[in-house]
Amino acid sequence: MIGAIITAIGGFASTWINGKQKASAARAELRLAELKNKARLMADQQSNNHAWEMANLAEKDKWLRRLSFIMFASPFFVAIFAPDHVKIYFEGAISAVPLWWQKTFMAITGGIWGLSSLKNIIPGIVDVFKK
Repeated sequence: MIGAIITAIGGFASTWINGKQKASAARAELRLAELKNKARLMADQQSNNHAWEMANLAEKDKWLRRLSFIMFASPFFVAIFAPDHVKIYFEGAISAVPLWWQKTFMAITGGIWGLSSLKNIIPGIVDVFKK
């Protein structure tokens, strides 16, 4: 009986490890493809959209987006475990914050999610109209 349990756990562990190895290899392959594409773009002097393509590949705002997502999603995660706390949060804390602060925070977050993506696209659009 114990041998069967150990065999089942061993089978599960080996499957999990194989999956992790395949995922790691896929990430390494993707990273290599990204580096090759960056090198190709840097070597191509005749490309009109060189700057914005490189900026799109960089994804500099990734952690800022993750942090803002966590800030917005945290009340929903808390609601799973303690719905009363979320009710207190929305009725008490949010109502105590001035409206101008709420609107400013929403505008900043909109800039993080929306405008930061547009800054990489706009130079390509401008180049199209220049031609």
